[in-house]
Amino acid sequence: MEQKNFIENLDKIKEISKKLEDPSTSMEEALELYKIGTEKIKKAKEQLETIEGEVKKVLDDNSLEEFK
Repeated sequence: MEQKNFIENLDKIKEISKKLEDPSTSMEEALELYKIGTEKIKKAKEQLETIEGEVKKVLDDNSLEEFK
């Protein structure tokens, strides 16, 4: 489930980025999008760190023989 949320966050960040690049986006909307985007980036970073920790634990425990 964590992976799905991570991918959804990345998709939302990409969507926000496109809107911020659009010259028709108002300054007020851009500011709000920026705030939302920074929160999404923070959450995605936390999720990535969690996933990275889980992978390291599996590798450290030698529980995984072949990683595909």
